[in-house]
Amino acid sequence: MPNERTPLLSRHPSAMDAGEARKQVIATIVILIVLTLERLAYYALATNFFLFLNKVSIDGPPHWGFLDAANAVFRYMLYMSALLGGYISDAWLGRFKTMVCGFLLYISGYILLTLMAVDRLPRIICGERSFLSESHNSTPNAPCKTAVYISVTIVGLGVGIVKSNIAPFGAEQLKTADPQKTRSFFSWFYWCINLGSLVGVGIITYIEQDSPGVCVNGFFCGYLIASVCLVLAMILFIAVMPCYHIVPPEGSVIGNILKIIWEALGAQVRHWRHGRRNVNANPLHIEPRFLDRAKIRFGGSFHELAVDDVRSLGKLLTVFTALLPYWLVYFQMETSFQAQGLHMRFDLFGTNETNKTLQEDYSLDTPLDDDNVGLLKFSVPAAWLTLFNQLFLIGAIPVVSNFLYPRLDRAGIRVSVLFRIGIGMLFSILAVMTAGGLESYRIYLWKHDNSSHIEQIIGNVTYHAVNISIFWQIPQYILVGAAELFASIAGLEFAYSAAPRNFQGMIMGIFYTMEGVGSLLGTALLHLVAPFWLNNMTDYGNINDNHLDFYLYFLGVLQITTFVIYCGALYMQKFSLRPIVMPPPRRSRAVRNRSMSCGREIDTHSLIEEEDEDEIDDDDDDDDDNEVWGGRGTANSALKRNDTQQLL
Repeated sequence: MPNERTPLLSRHPSAMDAGEARKQVIATIVILIVLTLERLAYYALATNFFLFLNKVSIDGPPHWGFLDAANAVFRYMLYMSALLGGYISDAWLGRFKTMVCGFLLYISGYILLTLMAVDRLPRIICGERSFLSESHNSTPNAPCKTAVYISVTIVGLGVGIVKSNIAPFGAEQLKTADPQKTRSFFSWFYWCINLGSLVGVGIITYIEQDSPGVCVNGFFCGYLIASVCLVLAMILFIAVMPCYHIVPPEGSVIGNILKIIWEALGAQVRHWRHGRRNVNANPLHIEPRFLDRAKIRFGGSFHELAVDDVRSLGKLLTVFTALLPYWLVYFQMETSFQAQGLHMRFDLFGTNETNKTLQEDYSLDTPLDDDNVGLLKFSVPAAWLTLFNQLFLIGAIPVVSNFLYPRLDRAGIRVSVLFRIGIGMLFSILAVMTAGGLESYRIYLWKHDNSSHIEQIIGNVTYHAVNISIFWQIPQYILVGAAELFASIAGLEFAYSAAPRNFQGMIMGIFYTMEGVGSLLGTALLHLVAPFWLNNMTDYGNINDNHLDFYLYFLGVLQITTFVIYCGALYMQKFSLRPIVMPPPRRSRAVRNRSMSCGREIDTHSLIEEEDEDEIDDDDDDDDDNEVWGGRGTANSALKRNDTQQLL
């Protein structure tokens, strides 16, 4: 039995008693179940939100166009609150309490959406009835924009706070920094995300769009189910609190981060102004890097680990920035991919059979022939195409996690996190280029083949579509899933494993914030290219006279450019050398040879002495580092840094 005072992180798993191991298993499973329920509720809104905002009268003028609907989806997807949630958990409340607060906001936002679906919001929010009109036929009108933005803002706060903490909180239950176990956890973590989205997209979005059975108002039923799932998730999360390994908050480190950067900047400026090259300097003398000038050994006032932790922030931000074009492509599944699908044929059996069925069911006065546009009966919800994305991931993640990666490990082939992110970028390029090619073909048929024109009513909106099966979108959804299999999972793993323990929640918040920045850039790009490629203002929601394909190709070129720069940066980082002071020029060969020979001897001894001094300094500074970061996490950061080097 290990000493009770031994930190849990330093215990070997075999040393745990049965009760502790059982608590660990229960805590991990419950967190994954909570994640599944939360993702189910999230995708119940995110996937069908485009149709929800386009819920208009068939005969009346539409109120929300493609750009407005996409913009609202992007606003909802902005997880700027993720950074706030990570900071609060690190500095004040801890992950458990912060997640409870996030769930409360989450549920409040869904309650507002549920009330809005049946027009039961207080009149102070919407001055006039927003969904149920006062006319005799009670046809739905466009949603109240004020209510939409208030609701999605509250939901966005809850989403960001929960997302920035649930991943590191679940990984903390493992009580280990082993890269293989961390990789396995985040693989199953992402598997549960897709399981929840499969149910949310496959069942709840069908209820929202088709209003089956006793459910008269599909969106009301869907949002009500999602709200119940969130309540159950919060209750289950709180109920097993005794089983959690809860790490207390460690205080804010933002102040010390800024102090280190400021001191290094001041030292660098002084070096530029007053620094003079010493002609007698050792030719292999290594110049300190920018942040190193804040270290004690180079005249600064901060310790080694504190400065190295700040340096790791720069590497993390560099990778997160490289993922921005990837997020642009990822969000197309809920915007442009869905808009494209709404203008393709939903029926499974073709135009003729569907038209005949419609004529019998609806007793149309005008017979349907080749001269009339066929009115297609709704068969497949547009959001269901994302099911192929989720089904692919649900099937592929266990194969890759349980078979591919272990075999590669046993064969001595190390597939690093950064390499997996690069593979994901390649699949992202293939996905958006495939979508662009399909859209080009669809637009070609619309402009050159009038016999392919059809109309179909979806969510009380009439869409002018082309007689191409929507199932031609399956390849692009699967390719996005392949990109997620590598880039998204590796990104989560990198955000957790490469982050110092002292501000781990904040790093995860930055990861999701950069995801929100990617969606914000998508909104900006839409408005930027709208006057050129999306300029049809006569039929809002109609993309037939636009060039959505040009926009998709542009995203592909952007992703290709980023991938090339990303690979080049990794190559240069692998083979780059730190700057050194070169020997003075114009010296005789004999003198230069003697100087270099002596320099090698002196450098060898000096390097040995510096390494010995570094070891002594590190040993002496371990205790002092606690004062720099607030008293905890130094040993953990050191252990984690070693494991992260293996991971990368």
